[in-house]
Amino acid sequence: MPTLDEIRKSPNVLSADYQHAAVAQRIQLTGHIHQALPDVCEQAYAEHWDALNKQGEERWDTVFDKTEQVRLGFAKMIDGQPENLALAASVHDLFVRFISALPLVEGGRIVTTDAEHPSISRQLARFHEAGRVEVVYVPAAPVDNLVERLAANINDKTLAVCVSSVNFENGQQTLELDTLLPVCQKFGAELFVDAYQSVNVLPFSLQDYNLEQAFVVGGGAKYCQMGNGICFMNVPPGRDYRPQVTGWFGNFDPVLDNPAAMPVAYSDGASRFNGSSNDALPLFRACHVLDYFSQRGLNVDFLADVNHHQLDFMAKKFLTLGLDPALIQLPVDVEYMGGFMALKSPHAQVISEHMRDRGVHTDYCKHWLRLGPAPYLCDEQLEDGMLALQESVGELARG
Repeated sequence: MPTLDEIRKSPNVLSADYQHAAVAQRIQLTGHIHQALPDVCEQAYAEHWDALNKQGEERWDTVFDKTEQVRLGFAKMIDGQPENLALAASVHDLFVRFISALPLVEGGRIVTTDAEHPSISRQLARFHEAGRVEVVYVPAAPVDNLVERLAANINDKTLAVCVSSVNFENGQQTLELDTLLPVCQKFGAELFVDAYQSVNVLPFSLQDYNLEQAFVVGGGAKYCQMGNGICFMNVPPGRDYRPQVTGWFGNFDPVLDNPAAMPVAYSDGASRFNGSSNDALPLFRACHVLDYFSQRGLNVDFLADVNHHQLDFMAKKFLTLGLDPALIQLPVDVEYMGGFMALKSPHAQVISEHMRDRGVHTDYCKHWLRLGPAPYLCDEQLEDGMLALQESVGELARG
């Protein structure tokens, strides 16, 4: 396992493992959207090509073995059980199957916030528009009493509560999330937690957060460094869900069973939320990344320590810049941040564009300039990023 000092110094000790992405030559502060994939992922493409083209129909044993490895890897990240995880290409795929398992009756309602990721918020808005379900939007700010306000909107007509563990817009953690499930259970509502912005960057435990009986989703494109196309959903054990949106993997084995028999049969446990045939390449990439993280000793606790240091480093540098708070400000302490730092500014887009002109990649969402570090960046790169921010705000102030 590398030490934090080896991460901090230039060049970062991990940067040699990401030569294709040239992480030592670029300042990519977009780690909350996409982190570089380690070079070992390149092997996955050749392996997948061989499995697909040489093994043909006999490749399924290989694919199923990869699937179980990925389930186990994700389960370790969230302190869960691999048999309780369904896999899919996207959070949206899993969310639609989750919604389809709810008893969508007239008068039913779903409680959520006004700052969920579009994978969830757009789909809910469309259901609401079509009159399929009433959607109750609770303001995501302030975060310190969000769970309390969500709980106050749950009643006997509530089918589900949908909330993120970290606000994807401003990066602030949802506090006291562990208290929400008992309220949902009191009224017979399901709890759906989008934990994409927590997985593999924060200590996130289904047991510690009292979420073993909640639907919890996450995936590989951000802090897991697996790229797109691989996501998971924790399915609460011990209950017989019947998702209306169901693929043939929801009751595998179609060779022996009639998949269209009535009533429609489902497999036991989380696999009833599986879909159908999809591209297996993300599984091959994911296995290589999991092996790399294991060999390097990059466990969740260490990665969380690295992230906390990087956020603290950037926050302290920001406070020394003396920037006009009317132009940009840091509204919360590091302890309340998830995996990235969000600076509040009415000029977030312009500042992000100015920083990109200086070779520093950030992004923005509404009035939030978002800066997401990654474990392969050194302190010097983070400092250069903050200096680019100072120059960009100065350019904005001049005109």
